[in-house]
Amino acid sequence: MKRLLLTSLAFVQAMILLAQEHIQFQKLTFSEAKELAKKENKLIFLDGFTSWCAPCKWMEGNVFSQPEVAAYFNARFINTKFDCEVGEGVEIAKNYQIKSFPTYLFLDGKGTLIYRTQSRMEADLFLKQAQQANDPDYQIPNLRKQYDQGLRESNFLLRYIKVMEQTDSNAANNAKKTLDSVATDEFLRSPNGWETIKMMAQSYEDRYGKFFESNKSYFKNVALAAEFENKETQLLRYAMYGYIRDNKAEEFKEGLAYFEQSNKLEHKIDAAMYQVEWTAAHGTEKEFVSLTDHLRKGLLKEEDEKLSFIARRNANVKGDAAKPSILKQCYILAKQAVEMNPSSYSNQGTLADICIALKKKKEAIKAAEAARGLAELETSKIIKLADALLERAKSL
Repeated sequence: MKRLLLTSLAFVQAMILLAQEHIQFQKLTFSEAKELAKKENKLIFLDGFTSWCAPCKWMEGNVFSQPEVAAYFNARFINTKFDCEVGEGVEIAKNYQIKSFPTYLFLDGKGTLIYRTQSRMEADLFLKQAQQANDPDYQIPNLRKQYDQGLRESNFLLRYIKVMEQTDSNAANNAKKTLDSVATDEFLRSPNGWETIKMMAQSYEDRYGKFFESNKSYFKNVALAAEFENKETQLLRYAMYGYIRDNKAEEFKEGLAYFEQSNKLEHKIDAAMYQVEWTAAHGTEKEFVSLTDHLRKGLLKEEDEKLSFIARRNANVKGDAAKPSILKQCYILAKQAVEMNPSSYSNQGTLADICIALKKKKEAIKAAEAARGLAELETSKIIKLADALLERAKSL
C-alpha cells in the first residue's frame, strides 16, 4: 500500500512538473475568460487554431512546452485556446477577423484587442511578442490614440507599423507612406533605421533598397551578419526576376555568381532555379531540356517541390499548352516529383494537369484522385479545385 501511494505521489508530481513546463490553457468560455481577466487584472492570451493546422501543432509541441515560455505565460496571462472552426471559436474568428492559423490574440477583460500576432515562430520571438503585449508602448489602443493625436516621429511610426501590420494593414500602409516622408538619412543610419530598412526595403528601386545599396559598408558593420546577408539576398532575389524579364544578361550573370559562389545549399538551389527561368525565357527548347535533365539528376534530385514548380510553371504558357518537347520534359519532372513525394497535393495536382494536356487519361485520373484525397487536408477552395481537376481528367 505504501509503495502504491509513493508511486501515485510520484506520478502526481510528474504531472505537476509537466504542467509547469507547458502553457496551461484553461477550459473556459470566452465570457468566463474575460471575467477572470478582470478579476486577476491580466490579459487574456487566446490561441486561435484549427484541427488541421500544421504550424499550430508545431507550436504546441515545440514552443508552448519551453520552460521559459510556459513560466511567462502562466504567470502573466489567462491562457485560452479556441478551435476557430468549432463552437464558440467560429464567432471569435469572425469578430476578430482571424483568417490564418495560428493567430494569437491578447485581449483585456472587456475583449478589447490589445496586441495581435500570428504564424509559427521560434520560442525567443514568441516570448518577445508576449512581452510586447504587456508593454504599453506596443499596445494597440495606446498606439492608435497617439497616432490619431498626430504623433509622427520616425521611431514611433516604426513601432506603430510593426504592430499594425498584424492588425490593420490599411493603417500600417498609411503609416509607411508617412514614414517615407519623415525618415531622414540620419534616422536610417540608426539602429531603428536598420529595423526600418529590414522591414521596408523590397527592391533596389525603392528608397530603402537604394539607401541600403549605397550604404552597404555601414550596414555591414552595424548589422548582425545573418540579418545583413538576409537583406542583401532578399533584394537580389527580387532583382533577378527583373533581370530575367528585361533580358539583362550582364546583371543576371553577376547576380547568378553571388548565389553560385555561396557555400549555402539553398543559394545554390536558388541559382539553379534562376538558370531554369532564364533558359525558359531566353533559351531554346533543347537548352531547357538539357538543363532540367542535368538538374533533376543532380542538384535537384531530392527537391520534389522545385521539380514540381518547374513543371507547373513551364507546362502552360499564358493558358496554352507548352511546345511538345517542353511539355514532355515537364511530365518527366512532375512524375519524378510524385515518385519522391506522393503525399504532396501540389505534386499530384501538377502531374494530373500535365497528364491531361498530354491526353494520358489513366495516369491523369490516378494523379487527380490522389490530389483529391490529399485536398481533404487543405482549404475548401483547394477541395473545389481538386474536384474540378478530377472532372477534367475523367472527361478526357
